[in-house]
Amino acid sequence: MIVKVRTLPRKLIQTEAILRRLQPPDHPKRPIIEKDLKKRKAGYNGEKAVDYHLSFLTDKKYMIFNDLKLPLAPDYFQIDSLLVTPHYSLPIEIKNIPGTLTIDPEFNQLSKHYHGIETGYPDPITQAKRQMLFLQKWFYNNKLPCPPIEFLVVFINPSTILRMADGHRLISPYDKMIHAQNLVSEISKLNAKYNGEENEIIDLKKTKRLLLNQHQEHHSSVLTTYQLQEADLIKGVLCEQCTRVMTRMTGTWYCPHCRHSSKTAHFQAIDDYFLLIKPTITNRELRDFLLLPSRRTAATILQSLNMNGSKKGVFYTQSF
Repeated sequence: MIVKVRTLPRKLIQTEAILRRLQPPDHPKRPIIEKDLKKRKAGYNGEKAVDYHLSFLTDKKYMIFNDLKLPLAPDYFQIDSLLVTPHYSLPIEIKNIPGTLTIDPEFNQLSKHYHGIETGYPDPITQAKRQMLFLQKWFYNNKLPCPPIEFLVVFINPSTILRMADGHRLISPYDKMIHAQNLVSEISKLNAKYNGEENEIIDLKKTKRLLLNQHQEHHSSVLTTYQLQEADLIKGVLCEQCTRVMTRMTGTWYCPHCRHSSKTAHFQAIDDYFLLIKPTITNRELRDFLLLPSRRTAATILQSLNMNGSKKGVFYTQSF
């Protein structure tokens, strides 16, 4: 049973927003951001592919949490997918890497050979083990009985070839690296392994409540990431048809370039502000970002969107 559904990553949505508004069109950072967007989309699509396989686990004994970010002082740790059963838990690390992948246990390194180019990556088993230890500590910190914790590294591209470096055999823990189509069968093996447990080890209800309550959404400044300023962004309400800046005319947004009109085009612009600038907005900041001359019009827009606002025009925050 899927308890926490995977949604579009905020970082991906932020990246799309910054590309919408980045100026000029030939900005030197644009190719870098476009490349990052491609990677983030590929990563998200890969995670959705794993979700498809996990969707076959319909028994109520399974709880599936996707894209978890949990506190562990002094920071947080992230799990792509977490499967919790009464007898064990299973963090799943998801990888979308094409090509021929060679794992070298001596150097804890993964090498990718793709289109004649060799690229090195950190050992995914070391990464997954670290997540397993973090999860173990999370159980202890929350005074929950710590269950047996397994892990899997799942590669979602069916054309990816996995192999060990010369002189090394596939032995544990590297047999935990699998293709996505083998995920359910590996979980069946774990079920058989822990079938002899007489009592339930995990308090499913309490674990579910704590995981959902402690999950933190991903918030970061995408402008800071790319060392950009607000001056690098196009302000105004962008036309839904031609993406140029629209003007406000008697309750409607009008595009003088393609003559498209819309009453709701400002929705995306306000979302862009929250994604790119900050999580709060004042009437003045709204007027500045939407290029609105009227304070009253700005107030009407904020009130119509059911913003969480403090009294007398201090600031508004987005309602989620």
